[in-house]
Amino acid sequence: MPHTINSKTMKIKNLLTILLMLPFFVAQAQVASETEILEEFASPGVRGMGKSQGVEIRYERLPGFDIDSKSDDPRIGDGSGRVERHNKFAVKAYAPLMNKPQNKLVIGFNYELEEFNFDGLTPTSYPLYRYLEDKNLKSIGTQLLYLHSLNQRNFYFIRVKGELNGDYTRDDINVSDYLKGTVDLAYGWKKSPDYVIGVGVQWGYTFGRQRVYPGILYNRTFNPSWGVESIFPANARVRYNLNEKTLFYAGYRLEGASYNLYVNEPPLSEYKDLEFRRTDIKGLLRMEREIYDFLWFAVEGGFRQYYRHRLYDKVGSRDELITNDLAGAGYVGVEIFLVPPRRFTQK
Repeated sequence: MPHTINSKTMKIKNLLTILLMLPFFVAQAQVASETEILEEFASPGVRGMGKSQGVEIRYERLPGFDIDSKSDDPRIGDGSGRVERHNKFAVKAYAPLMNKPQNKLVIGFNYELEEFNFDGLTPTSYPLYRYLEDKNLKSIGTQLLYLHSLNQRNFYFIRVKGELNGDYTRDDINVSDYLKGTVDLAYGWKKSPDYVIGVGVQWGYTFGRQRVYPGILYNRTFNPSWGVESIFPANARVRYNLNEKTLFYAGYRLEGASYNLYVNEPPLSEYKDLEFRRTDIKGLLRMEREIYDFLWFAVEGGFRQYYRHRLYDKVGSRDELITNDLAGAGYVGVEIFLVPPRRFTQK
């Protein structure tokens, strides 16, 4: 026992020593990097980051987890069940419309869906579970990203995104019935080729309901192997470059979604337009690996904890019709994506 205590004490002392010395090493790295001359116009990227993706195909799956639901409406009541699996599928594509040294304009398209499969559903099961069973909640969208470099040190970017989010169960609908909009604005400073910091805001659905969220951009490469990429508080991850063809990440990511639902079965059909919102946080480990030049794949896994998972009585409402409590669960995702060929990125 004394040997175990001494061992733990030594580990704690070593950890404290590392933490105390860390500011010195970071300061030394910063002094060295600040002396480098920036020869290109400023951008959010730093050396060592993964390549930009042109086309991405992703599949993600969560195994079974429990769900408990509560409602103040006596017609709906409370319920509980088990989600046997939760699947997500996404296809995204990006293409440059303008690619000049100081101005870049990129257009993007995305198609995403998620579905829930419940265990042991019957005609008397909780109404929300019956409705969501095998229902494809879809998101179809397009976006424009404009990046302008003011000089070698300063830049800003604007992203405007529109999506049609919902269950797509009605024929007599207008585009406005499913339309969701997101706007991102950011201003950044490129301190060196290895260090970028910025501030920004988003008007979007990261936490379920559309509102304004602040953000801090921090991208930093400390040496050829280690770096940090983050837009706090939405995401942050540590990067390890094994080599130019293999990258590892560890961190977290906040995800949110909002779907407009038009239910045709009572008692939920008594509400004209419902809104289903979710927000969750993922702790993740990720590996990216080159298959051949422009073709890469990624494997990601971790733990997802739901923060909010609720149904509202109408779109944009703050009145919760059903509050869901979902157990945390592990997840795994696989991804394949295209990047610019090496001959286009090497000078």
